[in-house]
Amino acid sequence: MSKIRRWAVYFGGLFLMAAGVSFSVLSGLGVSPIDTIPYVTSVIFQSDMGLWTAIIFACYVGLQAIILRRDFPKRNILQIPIGICFGWFVSVTNTLESALLPAADSYPLQLLYLLLSMMLIGFGISFYVEADLMSMPAEGVAQAIAARTGWQLSSSKILFDWSVVAVSLLLCWLVLHRLDGIREGTLIAAFGVGLFLRLSQRTLCRGVRRFLHPAGLPAGEAE
Repeated sequence: MSKIRRWAVYFGGLFLMAAGVSFSVLSGLGVSPIDTIPYVTSVIFQSDMGLWTAIIFACYVGLQAIILRRDFPKRNILQIPIGICFGWFVSVTNTLESALLPAADSYPLQLLYLLLSMMLIGFGISFYVEADLMSMPAEGVAQAIAARTGWQLSSSKILFDWSVVAVSLLLCWLVLHRLDGIREGTLIAAFGVGLFLRLSQRTLCRGVRRFLHPAGLPAGEAE
């Protein structure tokens, strides 16, 4: 499998995810659970969400090190530049979508943007997972929790995602004195992204595998 092809699919997936994050912001119905802290901190400090995405994701790498201690894989430090790249993607897609798309001034348009957000995030996750290179920092924390506790990864992911939402709610209450970035769309995205991820794995990922394996798919993956 060509490393260049793998990295192309990986970063393509990250860009799709970033575009999905930007659509969730544009919708005004609330961002997906894992993006709530970067969004709320960007509102608190009146600064770029992409910047805070990179900062928070770097903190997640530190959290992995705290959880795993001596078992922390040194290669996971590379998640920091990956997080910086993803944060830059978020800044770019926020700028592009705000400039090119109409404001979500009606609830049907808000729902459409939310739907596009879930689709892009779900498809993006499936792409970067298919490349099989490196977990994103947030997923790395869920993996660390699972490794330390012996829980299933899905249970650790749910715990971490909703812990992030809880921290965001606390920040809104203590600093903003209002709810911001956490609405019905946050709850919908918690389930909807998974549905689009499953859809992508059943459809688009076949083409991705063919791209990654131009000489032919490994045995058992042809169908």
